[in-house]
Parts: sequence; structure tokens; C-alpha cells
Amino acid sequence: MKPKTRNLKQNITRRLKEFQLIGQDHILSVGLLFISIFVFLFIILPLFRVIVQGFFVPDLGNNPDAGQFSLEYFARYIDPVFRTHSWNVVRDTMKMGMLTATFGTLLGFIFAYTATRCNIPFPRLFHVITLLPTISPPFAIAIAAILLFGRNGLITRQILGIDFTVGVNDIYGLDGLVFVQVITFFTVPYLMIRAMMERLEPAMEEAALSMGASKFHIFRTITLPLLIPGLAGSFLLLFVESLADLGNPLLISGNVTVLSAEIFLAVNGEYNQQKAAALSLVLLIPTITIFILQNYYVKKRSYVSVTGKPTGGQLMVKEPLIRWTFIVISALIVLLVLALYASIVGGSLTKLWGIDNSFSMQYYVTAFNRGLEAIVDTTFLSAVATPFAGLIGMLVAFMTIRKNFSGKTALDFISNLGGAVPGTILGIGYILAFIQAPWWAFWLVYAALAFYFASAGVKGAGGRLGLVLGATIIGYFLSTLPGKTAEGAMLGFETWLYLLAAILALTAGLVWWGTIGKTRRAATFTLLGMGLFLVIHNLSGPMLTSIVVWSRSLPGTQLPKIVSSISDHIGVFLQPTPTLMGLTFIMIGVFVIAQVGSRVKLPVSFLLLTTAAALSLTGEPLALIGTAYIIIFAYAVRSLPASVRAGVAALQQIDPSIEEASSNLGANAQYTFRRVTLPLILPAFIAGLIFSFARHMTSLSAIIFLSTPKWRILTVEILSAVEQGGMSLAAAYSVILIVIVLIAIGLTYFVLGRTLGSSGEQIDLSV
Repeated sequence: MKPKTRNLKQNITRRLKEFQLIGQDHILSVGLLFISIFVFLFIILPLFRVIVQGFFVPDLGNNPDAGQFSLEYFARYIDPVFRTHSWNVVRDTMKMGMLTATFGTLLGFIFAYTATRCNIPFPRLFHVITLLPTISPPFAIAIAAILLFGRNGLITRQILGIDFTVGVNDIYGLDGLVFVQVITFFTVPYLMIRAMMERLEPAMEEAALSMGASKFHIFRTITLPLLIPGLAGSFLLLFVESLADLGNPLLISGNVTVLSAEIFLAVNGEYNQQKAAALSLVLLIPTITIFILQNYYVKKRSYVSVTGKPTGGQLMVKEPLIRWTFIVISALIVLLVLALYASIVGGSLTKLWGIDNSFSMQYYVTAFNRGLEAIVDTTFLSAVATPFAGLIGMLVAFMTIRKNFSGKTALDFISNLGGAVPGTILGIGYILAFIQAPWWAFWLVYAALAFYFASAGVKGAGGRLGLVLGATIIGYFLSTLPGKTAEGAMLGFETWLYLLAAILALTAGLVWWGTIGKTRRAATFTLLGMGLFLVIHNLSGPMLTSIVVWSRSLPGTQLPKIVSSISDHIGVFLQPTPTLMGLTFIMIGVFVIAQVGSRVKLPVSFLLLTTAAALSLTGEPLALIGTAYIIIFAYAVRSLPASVRAGVAALQQIDPSIEEASSNLGANAQYTFRRVTLPLILPAFIAGLIFSFARHMTSLSAIIFLSTPKWRILTVEILSAVEQGGMSLAAAYSVILIVIVLIAIGLTYFVLGRTLGSSGEQIDLSV
């Protein structure tokens, strides 16, 4: 045998053994399968559909060219008629990204250096104010900039008396856009660089100082080189964040057009999916390139001297000129941030900003009258998505740090990719992927789950294939039985589900009869619970509908909206789509089969998979547009990188021998993770949850295409108010959103302080 062939065979054998070791623990293997399916469906598939759609004419009705290959929108970059505009948009986009990244990183460094080396007064207050942009909508600073520095701004018009005639530069344009983006995003490099500076080993700086080197020489030759990876990573990350932003360019870019705004206008203004997809691909190329570069550079070049916590104190700056220069610059920016947020509050409390500045609560009354459903829906969906994203993030972090298997690096990369690509691209991808049933993707996911399920219940490849095919075919025929009507589906009342519930009850009886030992009770009651859920699903539809009808008879205007929204929220838990139920039943079935006695394992496997197949094949699988689930998944994808990074940072500080000791004493992976690992990483986990909730509440670019009249999103309402000229109403919405996020953070700290004691104080959002 040739050496290359032998090495290939050994490599394949080693990879198979890795997955076999993971497969020995069903919870671990199902977790890996689940996160793989999640990143495939909600990150890879949407991006793939965007790339493909850019080359094909969409079907918009009677278009005879629908489905044909076309390079029309790529050809515009060389077409004399369009190329000037097309290249100007790309140039302005790159210029905006470079300027924002440069000045944002510089400002973040100044703040980090001031906080760690200059002994600034009131350091905690300084840190909290600096974090304000992370808990506000992405375009809140743009609204504030218009209120202060706009053509009728408080400072520019009313205090300075500037008359914005033709030729006079105003806040609108590339310079204003860069300004608001720098203030919006500089917190990111501040946190990254501050974390690095706090963990620098001061011994080298102290040694250089003792040898007579000046502070500037030490900074230039020791400190700055050690910070280069952090500075480079901050620059690249800020560049991507700037290109991905949608809210600020829509509000304040003036006559300058950037790619994210043009993509939005192609969908919402021209209704041209191919153009939007083509422009998304153009924007995707630099963002993916920069993301790969940043990901590689930070991982490969982060060679800062770190030993957990510094062995000595930081080398503080005591020279008055240098120290106070940094403090004054930082203080002025802090005052600017406070002024911007004060203008948002002030703008929401005046009758007519710039004309009649008398106190008025009319915009809050309007906000709660007109936008109450958006406020309630956004808070609910964000709260549901937050633990979902947190658990997936911690699972990804645990698998990539603690386990070895093929594709581990790819899983880590793709899980972070969802938050790195511009949200407009992801939102368009969701529309393209899930507005109709993506059958090929569904069959791929279904086959992966079904064959893994079969491997737990049947031995031999032939038996597994027969089980999957037989159960799928019979499940398909069950899904076509009478009892499913359009009216019944609309009301959530479909009589055929009672048949599936009866099959699950029969399966539970088989398990009870054919299984001996402690596992019998758990497997039986799990199956009965699954059947009971189908009955509840069937009965809850008419009940929730009647609640909505009854709410219309309630007095006032707010109470009916609240009751109707609560009914919809309950429906999210009780009325999932049949496909989501079916795929979930397959994953639960893996644990059930592992506890079933061998003499009934085959019939139980067949009945359980048949029921799951019948649910999975009902209707249009994975046609999720218009449902709450697509918004929840989009939220989770956008905040997943924060949860992953928080988990990775925490796990890297925990000695693996602690978990190995638990395993050596007989604990399985899920018990070790639940009782050993999770308590140790809980502060990082909670920090990831806090950041995720804030990110969900303030998200716009990925969600703007997914909101519907039934599921209204607060950031979309803010943008709509601005487009209609209601700056004060938009300011009121923004204040409400910020208050909700602050209340959520405060409640989290309060609850953790009462339940976890000192552990609650260890939560650091800078993680």
C-alpha cells in the first residue's frame, strides 16, 4: 500500500473513531447534530440562496425570462450607463468602512488607555456611559445627531444660528454618517483593547522603566507592539460592523448611497430580488474577506503576554500633560455621548422640536397607542430568543473547546459568520430560503435525523434503511389522511392529530410492557407527554382564537391589544408548525429509544419515527416566513457569536482535569456539563444572555424584511416613524426601548445577586 493511501485510510479511521466516541453519549451527539442543522438551515442556506439568486432572474409573475441565468446587475460595473453610479456606491461604502474603523479604533484605544492607565475619576460611571451605545438602537445616535446638529438642530440652528443654504455643509452626508457610526460602534474596540491592556504582564514595562527608558519609549517599543493584534482585530471588526449597518445610512447619509441602503431599497422600493441579491454578493465579498482575515489574525497572532491576572500593578501614567490630555479627550466624548442621549429624551418630551420646545408627553401616548403591540412583541420575541441563542452558543463553545472531531473549526467559523455578515444579506437570504418550502434542504435535514434515530434503534445498515423508508412512506400517507382542512389548520384544530396522539399512546404502552428497570418510567412518560402535546396543540387553536375574538369586546384601546398579543405569544409555544414538531420528536425519540427494552425496540422505533415523519411531511416544511419562529431564529443567529465567544473565554480558563475527574467517576457528558461545567461558566453564560437580549431588542437590518402586521418589531416602527417625519415619535420609541433593556439588565443582576450571591457580581459584559 502506498504511503499516501495508507495515511488517508488512517486519517479516515481516526475521524470515524472521533464521531463514534461522541456517539456513545446520545445527548452529546444529538447536541452536535442539532447545532450542525441549525447553522446549516439558518446561516449556510440563506447565504447560499443569496449567492445563487444574484445570477438568476426571479419569478415575478408573467416574466418569460424567470429562472434564466443572468449577469445583468454584475455587468453594470462595466456598462458605461451604470458603472459610474455602481462604482461610486462601492467607493463610498469602502470609504465609510475605512474611516469608521480608523477613527472608531483610535477613539476606542484612547478610552481604553484612559480607563486603564490614567486613573480617571469616577471610573465605573465612565465605563457605564461608554457602554450606552450597546443597549440602544443602531440609529439612535443618528436621530440624536439630527436633533442636535440637523438643519433645525438645537446647536446648529437655535444656538449657533447657522442657516443651511445651498452649499453649506450639514450633518447629512458621508461625514455625518462616519461621525454617528464612530460614536455608535467605538464601544467595541474600547472593550477589546481594554481587556487586553488589563491583562498585559507589567514586568517588561517595569524592567524597561528601571533601566531608564522613557514612558513614550516604553509605550512605542513594548506596549504598542503587544496591543497590535487587538488594534488590528478591532479595526477589522469595526470595518465589518460599519458595512453591515443599515439604520444610520438610511437616516443620515444624504445624497451618499452605500451598499446596505441600496440593497434595502432594491427590496422595499423596487421589489427586485435579483438586484438585491447581486448587490448583497458584492457586499458579501469584502465583509467575508475581512471576517476571515480578522478571524485568522486574532487567533494566530494574539501573542500578548498574559498570565490570567497581572502579577503587579499596571504602569500608570503620572505625567500631568499626558494624563490630563487623555482624560480631557475622553471626558469631552463622554459629554458628547450624554448630550446625544439627552437630546433623544428631550426630543421625545417636546411638542415640536426646534419650534415649540414646551414639555409634552404626547409622543409617549402616541407610542403606547400606536406601537404597543410592537413593544410587547419585540420584548417577547427577544426574551424567547435569548436563552435559545445562549444555550446554542454554550454548546458550540463546549464542543469546539472540549471535543475533537472533524469539522470543529468549520463549525466555530460558521457559527460566528451569522453575526459577521451584514444583516440585510441575512434577511434577504431568509426570504429567499423560507418563503417557500426548501424541499432539498428539508430532505437533507430529515435524512440526517432519521438515520441517526435509526442507528439508535436498529443494528445493521439494511435494517436502518428499511426502518427509515418504511416509516417515512407510511408517515407520508398518514399526513394525507382526511381531517386536515384549511379552516382546521387556521384554527389549529385538525382531527388527524388525535390519531398520531393515539399512536404515541400505543407506543408508550409497548414500552411499559417490554421494558424492565428504571428507564421504563422515563421512556413511557416521555411518549405520553409527546402525545399529550399533540392533543393540547389541537385544542389550543380554537381556544386562542376565541380569546382574540373575546378581546375585541373589552373596553378601551390598550387592553384588547394586550390580550390579543398574549394569545399570540402563547401560540408560539403551543402552536408550532407540524414540521418543527416532527423534527423535534425525532430528536427526543433518540433518548427514548436508548431507554427501551431490546424486545420492543424495533416496533417502538417504527411507530415513533412514523409519527414524526407524518408531522414533518405535513404542509410546506420549513416555509417559515410570516411566523414568529423565523424572527426568533434570526435573532439567535445574530447574537450567536457573542454567546460562543463568552463560552470559549470561560471554558479556556477552566482546567479540563475537573471535568475529566467527573467522567472518571462514571458521569456521562450531559451530567458533567450540567453539574460541573455550567456552574463554572455561569457568569460568562449570563453575560452572553444580557448582550444577546440587548442585541435582539436593537436589531434592525436582519429583521426589517421579516416583520409582519402580526409580528411587529420596535426598531422597524422607529425607522417608519423617521421616514414619516416623526423624529420626536422615533425618539420616544428609542427611549422606551432603552428603558426596557436597562430594566432587563437590572432584573438580571438583582435576581442573580439574590440567588447566586457573589457569582452575580462576577458578570462582566466586556467578555
